[in-house]
Amino acid sequence: MQSIQIGVEDFQSPDPRRVLSATRNITAGVLLLFKEKLRLLSPPGSDEALIKQKLVPQFAPDGSVVFKGSGKKTVDVQQIKERFKSLNIVIDEVTLDKINDIRNNIEHYLTNESPNAIKELVARSFLIIRNFLAKELDLEPVDLLGVKTWNLLLETAEVYEKERQACEDAIEAIEWGSPAMHGMASELSCPNCESTLVKPVESDVASVQELEFKCTVCGEVSELADMLEKALADHFAYEIYTSVKDGGGSPLATCWECGRETYIVEDGECAACGATPAHDHCAVCHAHLGPDEQDYNGLCGYHYHQAMKDD
Repeated sequence: MQSIQIGVEDFQSPDPRRVLSATRNITAGVLLLFKEKLRLLSPPGSDEALIKQKLVPQFAPDGSVVFKGSGKKTVDVQQIKERFKSLNIVIDEVTLDKINDIRNNIEHYLTNESPNAIKELVARSFLIIRNFLAKELDLEPVDLLGVKTWNLLLETAEVYEKERQACEDAIEAIEWGSPAMHGMASELSCPNCESTLVKPVESDVASVQELEFKCTVCGEVSELADMLEKALADHFAYEIYTSVKDGGGSPLATCWECGRETYIVEDGECAACGATPAHDHCAVCHAHLGPDEQDYNGLCGYHYHQAMKDD
């Protein structure tokens, strides 16, 4: 609780040097909440085993084998997630990972443009803190953090939510041209800092490929083409996984024109550069030609290589 309170105080300070302190303290506070749950669940006499990185087996007085915590190092983020999963403790891992990403980006890249990044960190931390205290520790946040700190968290989260909604509405208003592109749009994020708080610079463009987006966290302006590979991979993650696991075609392919993994098979078009197939069927065997065969002058891979041999 003290880490979160100090972090919020740092967040309020006009001194830019306290940005990193706010980041570290708020993130540390969230992780300490998780460790407290593991500490409470640790068996009596186990030296708080569940929060220790190293566990050693020992014989109990009755001859059974028990595990005790060893050393001073406590669990890291990945170990916390693994232990929570095995104990059926549900947390928002996506939000937790995002908090860590924001912290890392602030520490390494965003120390000069961090106010909005800190707001996102505080807002996302608020969601984790509120849910975890109430559901897992059966405690009231306002009682632990105090009215002042808790109200600031509420206020910051409200501001962040308004900004998030404004970005979402601006993206939703774009005519994306296909269901796949519309679904992808919700996955857009800044290539510089990975924040999802991005807005179109100008929506009135001749084609979506001309769109540019400004990040409201770090201020970076990016072309849509530079944001698409990650967004499409995230949108089609399950389909890509099943195509690898069970066989079958991937929903995405490499574009023969721009070289990006942004050709959407169901649309028959590259989302990044707008390229469409010039050849649909092989001139010899009439087999359907995929995006990887567009450079074969109207031939399928087999007949193209046969032609090369004949030459």
